[in-house]
Amino acid sequence: MDMRPLIMYIRQRMRWMKLAAIALLVAPGTLFAQGGSGTTADSAAAGTAATGPIVPGPAVQGGGAKSAVEPTILADDPAPLLGCTVADAITRFGAPDSVYAVRGPESWQDDVAFAYASGFTFFLYGDRLWQVRLTPPYGGSIYGIFLGDASGKVLSSLGQPYERQGDALVYRMPYKGYPVELKLVFDKDSLVDVYLYRADF
Repeated sequence: MDMRPLIMYIRQRMRWMKLAAIALLVAPGTLFAQGGSGTTADSAAAGTAATGPIVPGPAVQGGGAKSAVEPTILADDPAPLLGCTVADAITRFGAPDSVYAVRGPESWQDDVAFAYASGFTFFLYGDRLWQVRLTPPYGGSIYGIFLGDASGKVLSSLGQPYERQGDALVYRMPYKGYPVELKLVFDKDSLVDVYLYRADF
């Protein structure tokens, strides 16, 4: 009998449990909640995590204490954050305002989300940050564009997208030692949701 699938499943569950334990230590007053119906693109060729952004429920759930080191605005190019460890994220940005689980279609696609009241959310798989989400009330820019911008402004700033997915534009961003994609979601021609993620997760 081949035990590799069972061993892989146990390792993935242990990684998730480690993140959950860290999240409880960091923000014990937050509520773990099911993150809504997560959607993902096809699984990565390596079979280690989902590609494409997971789309959870609300941007912020619950409400923990704010940290004094939490910035309200990320760098215009937050791609260098991708791949940082849980400890790095907490050291740089403080305890999240909310921590919740996001279930993927497969057990190995489960994430833990650290949501901050200023409008950004970090998605963690294993012990690494793989996706950043920006939602209102986030007031900073990303690659020179802002939430609320029209698709025309985005197209003039970033050019033609790599792919169109309904009301969303997907861009391949400059390579950072790993593939980075940017997904911009529009509602009534207004940018309402931004996902920056490692495409190899």
